Amino acid sequence: MSAENQQPPVERKTLDDRQKMTELERIRHSAAIHGHRHPPPLARRPVRRRPAVENGFYYDVELSHRISPEDFPAIEAEMKKEIKANHTFEKLVVTREQATKDAQSGRLGALGERPGNPSKFKIGNLADIPEGEPITYYKSGDFIDLCAGPHVMRTGNVGAFRLTTVASAYYKGNEKNPQLQRIYGTAFKNKTQLDEYFTMIEEAKKRDHRKIGAEMGLYAIDTEFVGPGLPLWLPKGTVILEELKSWQRKPSSPPATCASKRRTSPRRKCI
Repeated sequence: MSAENQQPPVERKTLDDRQKMTELERIRHSAAIHGHRHPPPLARRPVRRRPAVENGFYYDVELSHRISPEDFPAIEAEMKKEIKANHTFEKLVVTREQATKDAQSGRLGALGERPGNPSKFKIGNLADIPEGEPITYYKSGDFIDLCAGPHVMRTGNVGAFRLTTVASAYYKGNEKNPQLQRIYGTAFKNKTQLDEYFTMIEEAKKRDHRKIGAEMGLYAIDTEFVGPGLPLWLPKGTVILEELKSWQRKPSSPPATCASKRRTSPRRKCI
């Protein structure tokens, strides 16, 4: 996970924005909360998760083990157990004092209290909630976490999901804060829609101009030292580029006048 994977901070959604979430957005947000189920040695607690983002969801974790796509099948297997358990998502309204106490005891983002192991990031998340705004938890099974929701009714309503990528991200998007691991995924109502989505993604990759240009030997893209938006033209690509520039520099023919139209076609009427 390199620095180029750093993601900008996402603006916090208001309660009104959350209530406008579509059914699919609720499914994806609920899928993200299943992320607390990681198998050993990946067991960890979620630091921060967001309402559904475009095309999916993500959640941030603090973990010494460097997560890679090879870990996804094991994580997904644990998440599927939560779906099969079909726990209800129970909303709990608490005071700020209670939330602070639960964060300090390590109860938030966990299956139980952890004396001496406070949920330090949850304390920071509490500070983001404006005074006067209700503070809520969502509980599924034994798991409780600070969350404004909304969610689907039960974990079994999540449908089909898949983890996709992992990147690095600073806590709250501030480089002075600890660096976390951000796991991305997507979810749909059923497996058919999930498969259709990934088929579309694969077809788009085949038509990716960056891939096609490199395969044809037209240009190379160096994202580390040059940037993803500036192609480095290779000899074959340079020939095509110069031909296009030459064509562009050629003066265009002047538009035909009404008089010239009559000379070339006397019977033609000028409009």
